[in-house]
Amino acid sequence: MLGVGSGWVAGVPCGWPFIPAVIRRVVVTVRWGQGYRAAVSCLIAAAGLNGLLGCGGEPKGTLVARVGEARLTLQDIDSHVPVQIAGKVTALEKQRLVQGWVEEELLYQEALRRKLDENPDVAIRVSRATRDLLIAELLERESRRDANVSGDDIRSYYEAQQEEFIRDEPEIRVRHILVKSQRERTRVQERLRKGELFDQVAREASLDASADVGGDLGYFTEDMVDSSFWEVCQKAKPGRQIPTVSRLGHHVIEVLDRRETGSVKELSEVWGEIRQRILAERRQARRFELLTALRNRVSWSVALDAIGVKRE
Repeated sequence: MLGVGSGWVAGVPCGWPFIPAVIRRVVVTVRWGQGYRAAVSCLIAAAGLNGLLGCGGEPKGTLVARVGEARLTLQDIDSHVPVQIAGKVTALEKQRLVQGWVEEELLYQEALRRKLDENPDVAIRVSRATRDLLIAELLERESRRDANVSGDDIRSYYEAQQEEFIRDEPEIRVRHILVKSQRERTRVQERLRKGELFDQVAREASLDASADVGGDLGYFTEDMVDSSFWEVCQKAKPGRQIPTVSRLGHHVIEVLDRRETGSVKELSEVWGEIRQRILAERRQARRFELLTALRNRVSWSVALDAIGVKRE
């Protein structure tokens, strides 16, 4: 939600729910030669801190920044941090956000000083941006009714649409231990021959980030790894520990599993994708239902002749 307050900031009433922010973003965008779509993209991308108006007067909270009469408080920042990352935003990240707000506020106030908000072209863009935002908000609220996707919904979709989840290229799952030199690799191989567990040796000796998970790289395709590494993995038999070299260093690899082209992806692989598909289909259905109801309720007409469409 965008900030709501009382009074005026740089000639714009803070009490409007969100239209001042629309004006602010579009007016600033005009001078930088970006089109209407770019302006709307900025609006959507700036749903957090950049949407703050920073109203004037006595700030309610700890003052962080000021531009003219506009104020930004610590509470403003904290209230606009998404819940999923609350408490995880670093001081440096907050500093960048504040710097962005200051720069935007300077540009916004300069745009108003030049009376760009009185420009007819800008007024049209503001109207269009406001219209798009209201439509988007309406559809978002309508779709919230269907936001709960159960595990049964996902499993049913998967069973009915398995042909859509066919693997179009092979995948290999490998675990490895990466070291700098052949000597270090030899020591690793000795430890494995003596019966030490692969994942334990990987945690202690491997230089790769996968060391934390016992060297497991998960499943990957050819385009995700070095070509020489892929070739070795392709030729290796599952369960065999093979020494090899890549541009990263010396490896001991072990192929854990293969997934061939044409096989059906596991449900766990496509769980998130299916959930998004279901939500998208529900949103489309809800939009259709809403438009049908509105067409029946609201008086409307289209003069096809006026746009050169001949009636059959």
